[in-house]
Amino acid sequence: MDENTVFEAIEKLALSLLSREDMQERGLVIKLIKVATGRNALVRIYLDKENGVSIGDCTYFHKEFSVMLDVENIMIGPYRLEVSSPGIDTK
Repeated sequence: MDENTVFEAIEKLALSLLSREDMQERGLVIKLIKVATGRNALVRIYLDKENGVSIGDCTYFHKEFSVMLDVENIMIGPYRLEVSSPGIDTK
């Protein structure tokens, strides 16, 4: 799969995870997804929510999404998954 196809598959999978009832209760939304394929494959997902994202939110999403990625076999070979918040808005 090329990088655009991988990105689209990951985005679709992440949105399906967020549509689950347990995720909707957390109020999480995806702010940004970055994907790099190849030797140093990386999936980076930034989450946000109204009162800020906790480490627990990131850990929960990471755990659930990691399993989904492995089951769907979207990433060929080893990859690194990072889940975080976009940080504090410093306007």
